[in-house]
Amino acid sequence: MSVKETYVTEMKKAFEQTPFASWLEEEGVKVYEGFTVEDVRELELGPWPRIGGNAVFINLYPFMEAGNGVYVAEIPPGSKLEPERWCCHKIIFIEEGTGTTEVWQEGDSQTRVFEWGPGSTFAIPINAWHRMYNLGSQPARFLVLTKAPLVMKGFDSADFIFTCPHIFKEAYSTANEKFFTEAANRVPGKFWDTNFIVNAWATPLDEVPDAKAFGGATVGFRMANRTFGGHISAWPVGRYHQAHYHDSGRLLHPLQGEGYVMTWSKDLGPRPFESGHGDDVVVEPFKPGGLYSPPGDWYHAHFNADTQAARHLAFYGRSGFEEMGPRVDNQRNTRINYEDEDPEVRRLFKEKLDNKGVRFDMPASLYARQK
Repeated sequence: MSVKETYVTEMKKAFEQTPFASWLEEEGVKVYEGFTVEDVRELELGPWPRIGGNAVFINLYPFMEAGNGVYVAEIPPGSKLEPERWCCHKIIFIEEGTGTTEVWQEGDSQTRVFEWGPGSTFAIPINAWHRMYNLGSQPARFLVLTKAPLVMKGFDSADFIFTCPHIFKEAYSTANEKFFTEAANRVPGKFWDTNFIVNAWATPLDEVPDAKAFGGATVGFRMANRTFGGHISAWPVGRYHQAHYHDSGRLLHPLQGEGYVMTWSKDLGPRPFESGHGDDVVVEPFKPGGLYSPPGDWYHAHFNADTQAARHLAFYGRSGFEEMGPRVDNQRNTRINYEDEDPEVRRLFKEKLDNKGVRFDMPASLYARQK
């Protein structure tokens, strides 16, 4: 059994014992499971009575590792879903369609309504009521990330998510007119505090001198009172990221460009092919609309094998509370510098580019050891 097969088997075994797994079965909603998703816009959906619409839950094994949940839902043209309330983080990304969301707290006499369109990304306040409307002539499809699996496990109850009576007025008030407005307080090199991003496809990015991908650009953001994070990144044609690892729970959603992610357990070392473990290196293709999530403490590198720049939306899937203390950035210590990587990594990328007629665009100086 390969490392990937062993990982998947153990994850499925652990997941079956969780309250979230039992809840999914009780809900009767359609479920997709796998290591990656090719395109969420092409997944088959099924009826989900709770929201009064169609949806499919995505059990993405590496994303589940950190107690995260993700699903795709759809609103028919000119229709609406049922009111919902989730006592956990809930982040929404609009794949297709235009519409509005109505938000209110229990007991409020007023509601807040905001508009969204393709690429809109926003946080629903914890335990706030909300309802989504499709104002267009085409179906509106959206991706939803929640921390429901973790919260259900912590309270050993699925009902808690939907029946908690507490009103988190400190976190959100309907009187807050700017909560669902894209914040203008962007400072290059700093996290962008905003609960609403108008269009992740068109959001300007900042050049990063020490980006993991040579020539890459990015903007990091924090939502829900800085308790949920992510970033949007892009990198040029014919280039790739330095392999690196981190904790579990990161979700990558390609927005533009095709390529692949190469990932392997850090236990195999920085040069898995050279050490005879090439068969345990997992290579998964990606394209716009896809989803993938590296397992915790697995090296992974992202390769742009397209004729246009790659752009990804990344969600960290963590609570974000660890940033209350002094931030220690050990990220560079988990990277494999280009000059230290397995030569087979570069050879395979060049081969892929040659087959597609794309020029390899990584300067030779990147692979030269510094004297």
